[in-house]
Amino acid sequence: MSLIPLRIPMGYAVCYNKFSDVEPVPCKDSDGLIDNWGYFTEDILQIVKMQIKDGEWVIPKENKVILDLGWYPDSSLYGHYKLVLVNEHWEVIREKYSNNRFEIRDTLEDWMNNPFV
Repeated sequence: MSLIPLRIPMGYAVCYNKFSDVEPVPCKDSDGLIDNWGYFTEDILQIVKMQIKDGEWVIPKENKVILDLGWYPDSSLYGHYKLVLVNEHWEVIREKYSNNRFEIRDTLEDWMNNPFV
């Protein structure tokens, strides 16, 4: 499977990415779980907004802005993507829920261009 193509503007660091262009496949035993569960876990994507310090791009220790994507409940066929924009204390600034990976991609790209709208 391939990753979802993302338009990431300058100033962001991708810390973790397994946001794949794949649909959930139900388990054959109809237990409500996803057969390809590895793509649908709580840890799918994390991107951090960087800052320029002394002329260099760095991931800040304070005033950090984090974009985090996961699937909730983890591995559940009845789950959904949860995208959050949080600060370094994991206080939610913005959040979006959807089963549609393309809607999540579009929201993610919009938030990177307009993080505090």
